Amino acid sequence: MSNYIVPIFILIIILVGIFEKKNVYSLFIEGAKDGVKTVYNIFPYIFAITIIAGLINDTKILENISIFGITGNLLPLILMKPLSGGASTSIVVDIFKNIGPDTFIGMVASILMASTETTLYVISILSSKVKIKDMKIVVIAGLIGDLAAVISTMVIVNFIL
Repeated sequence: MSNYIVPIFILIIILVGIFEKKNVYSLFIEGAKDGVKTVYNIFPYIFAITIIAGLINDTKILENISIFGITGNLLPLILMKPLSGGASTSIVVDIFKNIGPDTFIGMVASILMASTETTLYVISILSSKVKIKDMKIVVIAGLIGDLAAVISTMVIVNFIL
């Protein structure tokens, strides 16, 4: 059944467009053009984030640092998650391979992946579409939410273990 969900969804969209007497094909082309423009606008940022994540991960520069009980193995994840979900996933996979998923660090990494958002990435996409002038409050609120997730994750995993 799950193999048919996307084609059925696309068929429903086409049928609704036809029912509302819309030119579905031209609307699709407009959307595709808009998507290409969005990719063109955000690609340099995504590329830079990927390079930075790779450098931090490959140099292991943060592994010997510990801040507030957060080990250096988790710092790259905590710093990268607001920027890039893909880079964060590669950091978590690296943690699982080298340290293990059932360890304290592995559990914290798992919960952080589920409880934090790619805040800065999402805000950059939304701000380009919504045209909000002052994003300072939104960025601060998003990063406070991520910080709350980090703190609560540390507390919960310490309580469990």
